[in-house]
Amino acid sequence: MPRLVTIAAVAGLVAGLLVGGFYNLFTVPVIERAIAWEEQRAAAEAKAAGTVLAEEKPLVSLGAQRVGMAVGTGIYGLILGLVFAGGYSLLRRIVPHWPTLALALGVGALGFWCLSLFPFIKFPLNPPGVGDPNTLPFRQGFQTLFFVLSALGVGVFLLALRRINAAASSVPQRAWLLGLAVLGYGVFAAVIFFAVPGNPDRVEVPLDLLELFRTLTMIGQFLLWALLALGVALAVAWYQRAPQRQAASGQLSPNSQG
Repeated sequence: MPRLVTIAAVAGLVAGLLVGGFYNLFTVPVIERAIAWEEQRAAAEAKAAGTVLAEEKPLVSLGAQRVGMAVGTGIYGLILGLVFAGGYSLLRRIVPHWPTLALALGVGALGFWCLSLFPFIKFPLNPPGVGDPNTLPFRQGFQTLFFVLSALGVGVFLLALRRINAAASSVPQRAWLLGLAVLGYGVFAAVIFFAVPGNPDRVEVPLDLLELFRTLTMIGQFLLWALLALGVALAVAWYQRAPQRQAASGQLSPNSQG
């Protein structure tokens, strides 16, 4: 469907902006509490050491940060929409008999797993500014590597399913090959999970703030994929019914003229 990429991109942009609003309402206050706690801890350590902690003014105002978060999440949602379009087209070739909603929810579930939940299990999210700045390149590098490998694993798994459907001539053979594909993906996921180094830094933020931040962040990720999937499903279903509506209007127009 030529419009699929546009539909998914727009749906992702809208979903990202909505989730950006969610983060501004619920996650930003938690981040501000974590930053205040870090500042208090740093001030206490400086006082104990007999030094004066220099006051640092934020380079960007809080209002600009909130707008930037919403815009950034919107752009991120747009990018995910493009990825979603590719996954939707591939899954539709694997299971062409599935209805539109099932296809969209299936792609959303796979995307949430490989691009949000699985990376989060390996690298639990921390509030901004938490962690040793000297290890930041190390942490970001391995997080990006894990992110790419996780997406690659699901992509190869879907391609394998497509080959199985095309090559398998009987139901038992298809079931056997499907089991091998699932096992292969499970082994791959386990290998990258234990092979890629995790976050080496200790997290000293209070546990209640840390758990609340991580919970709200993952709720936002779930909402992003859910809104994206539902938006694509509704738009695709509307376009698929367009010929039926045109045919119905064509049948009614002669009667109305008579």
